[in-house]
Amino acid sequence: MCHDERVTEADTQPLESYVRAALALQGYHFDEAQIAEITVQFSRLEGIARMVLDWPLPFASEPAPVFRP
Repeated sequence: MCHDERVTEADTQPLESYVRAALALQGYHFDEAQIAEITVQFSRLEGIARMVLDWPLPFASEPAPVFRP
């Protein structure tokens, strides 16, 4: 998301519902302005994650069957 793009209420409705549910499950209590800011930050994080997840990987790039540190 570009810094000049605005997040509209329609864009954030499912995300805001998620944020509210996650905060409630964790026992957090925030006012409406704080919830709106948390939703904006989650939207930014989603944009960053989308760039990584949408990056095409070659077919040969399969995960290892066993992880060994």
